[in-house]
Amino acid sequence: MFTIAEMLDRAVRLVPEKPFLTFDNEIMTYSQLGSLTSNVAHGLKDLGIDKGDSVAYLFPNKPVIPVCDLGVQKIGGVVVPINSMARAPELRYILNNTKVKAFFTDANGYEILSSIRNEVPTLERVIVKSEGKLEGSVSLDEMLGSGRDSFESVVCEPDDAAVVLYTSGTTGSPKGAVQTQKSIYYGVSHASSAFKFRFGKEKFLCPMPLYNNFGHTGSMLTALYNCGTVILIERWNTEKVLEEMARWDATWFGGTPTMYIYLLDGFQDDKHKMTLKTAMVAGAKCPSDVLDKYSKRFPSVALVEAYGATELSGICTLNPVAGPRKIGSAGIALGDAIIRILDDKGNPLKAGEVGEVVVDADSVCKGYWNDAENSKAAFRPEGWLSGDVGYLDEDGYLFLVDRKKDLIIRGGANIFPGEVEEILCSHPDVLLAAVIGIPDRVKGELPVGYVIPRKGASVTEQELIAYCRENLAAFKIPVSLKFVDALPLSGVGKVLRRQLREQEIGKIGGE
Repeated sequence: MFTIAEMLDRAVRLVPEKPFLTFDNEIMTYSQLGSLTSNVAHGLKDLGIDKGDSVAYLFPNKPVIPVCDLGVQKIGGVVVPINSMARAPELRYILNNTKVKAFFTDANGYEILSSIRNEVPTLERVIVKSEGKLEGSVSLDEMLGSGRDSFESVVCEPDDAAVVLYTSGTTGSPKGAVQTQKSIYYGVSHASSAFKFRFGKEKFLCPMPLYNNFGHTGSMLTALYNCGTVILIERWNTEKVLEEMARWDATWFGGTPTMYIYLLDGFQDDKHKMTLKTAMVAGAKCPSDVLDKYSKRFPSVALVEAYGATELSGICTLNPVAGPRKIGSAGIALGDAIIRILDDKGNPLKAGEVGEVVVDADSVCKGYWNDAENSKAAFRPEGWLSGDVGYLDEDGYLFLVDRKKDLIIRGGANIFPGEVEEILCSHPDVLLAAVIGIPDRVKGELPVGYVIPRKGASVTEQELIAYCRENLAAFKIPVSLKFVDALPLSGVGKVLRRQLREQEIGKIGGE
């Protein structure tokens, strides 16, 4: 296996002049990446940062991220990417939880840090990218320009922590999933084999934030492993994504169902060019009509569903790129992964029976950083308990149903929001939909829907409820539908049902 630093050293040796990354008009070759990360590694060593130390960064989605990230990997440090939208309390929690010794950021991040710096006792060095030197900080630009363009990477062991990625979670504080050198290697190598990536040929379209598993491990590190190119985009913008795709001839894209809905809605045959060879949809169950529309409109693109998580260092199942695909399935296990479906008592279920998805694989992360309680609850001898609900069919294909914690229980009957959302999104006048459960004194919970109508549509609440009545059992039909201009989305485009639920319950409490 290769450590992350070895992946980088290998790429610099084999394809030095190949672009590692494009960003607007900027191109960074592997040779340049090697030099810049060596300067970072020397700079960190000069500051007393050593193997095993935690080093965090907070930046917008820009080329400075892989430079700092991979520079830390060269010294054997533990990388802690932080959401670029994090506020002071969130930043304080993560820095303290990981006992961060050094922190990379820009002027905006420095300002946020300044209000809580005295509350982070382990933080020794702040390295800032800014026009002028800020008090109590080290200049990142000076570090990058030091001219020490070679560095012998520190040797790491397979089980050494490499990256701590914080998951938003559904309750309480975020949990830091510890991806190891081994888990990342198996995560990216198994995915690369399943997608049949060609060495040095692939161009990975990446509007995903690099502080997130989707962008960090699933795109950036997978590209590094394959000596491919990352087409980095600062934030999601449908027109920008389509422009950059054509400009750089992107061959692969991985996104959430929401993103594919936007791409389908925004693509114009006389204006845009579809260059993708393969594409992956993950992060949530994809409505079947979206898959059908995409395959019909872009028959040359192999759009396949997958299942993954931060705790899995990428994906662990994939609907085969070449081979029998089952529409609506997240596919079959990759590499050495073993997928089990268990009931609430931990008993294995038969094919077709719905229960919790449990994964055992070399790509499973080490646990949650400094969180023994949640680690013990989620990481068991039989594998990682995902909190996702699904089933395996007789051929071993995984079908996802929903998140366990999003389940709506109406008068004792179970309603999976994703099933209702899929019906709503299949209506020609609906662009996006979300369904949540709200408290009810008699039934326990009742389903409520939120809908973004397509531009120019004039559909009514009564029409959509009638449409649901034609396609769903009576107890699954939302008691009300609310038309909205936007839905709260995470950085990777997942609808934040929890946020909707909190808003709705807050309104009820205020009445």
